[in-house]
Amino acid sequence: MKRAFFFLISLLAALLPQSHADNIFRDGDVFEMRLSGPPEEFTREFSLVLTVDEGSVNLPLVGRIRAVGLSSTGLATMIEKRLKDEKIFTVANVNITLNQNTPNQQRVFIVGGSVRAPGRQPWIADLTLTGAISGAGGPTEWAADGVKIVRAGRAQKFSRKALKKDPSQDPKVLPGDIIEVEGE
Repeated sequence: MKRAFFFLISLLAALLPQSHADNIFRDGDVFEMRLSGPPEEFTREFSLVLTVDEGSVNLPLVGRIRAVGLSSTGLATMIEKRLKDEKIFTVANVNITLNQNTPNQQRVFIVGGSVRAPGRQPWIADLTLTGAISGAGGPTEWAADGVKIVRAGRAQKFSRKALKKDPSQDPKVLPGDIIEVEGE
C-alpha cells in the first residue's frame, strides 16, 4: 500500500508545473537576463540571452560570473551584488528566466541496477531518491539495501531501510544524477 502511495505522489509531482527557481545551472544552459531598477536607457545592455560556458557567464562591464551549481535566484543575487560592488548601479534587480525550449535544457537523471524499469527519467523539482526509485518501478526482488548516487563524478551510498525509517534523510535528486540500486 505504501509503495502505491509513493508511486502516486511521484506521478502527481511529475504532472505539476515546475518552478524555475528550483533549477540548478549547468554548462550549456541558456537563460534570459533582464535588469530593472535604473532607468531603461541605462539597463538595455543588460537585457541579454546568455549561455553557461565552462561554468560561468560573461556579462558586460562585470566580466565572468560563476553560474554552474547555482539556482536562478542564487545567480540573480550574485549578479546584483557584483553590479553594486563594482559601483555600476546602486539599485539592481536581476530577473533570470531559464530557456526550457533548447535541446540542452532536458533535465533528466538515470536510474539503473535492480529496479523494474531502468533508464532515463525526467527530473522534477523536489524529487527524492526514494521517489526516483519508485518512479522506476521500484526495486526488484533481487535488490539489496544499498543505493548509490553518482553526482558530478562523486559517489555517495545510502541505505533504503535507513531512508524508510527516517525520510528526512532522503536526498533530493538533481538533473544529471546516476542512481544505481545494488543487487544481491
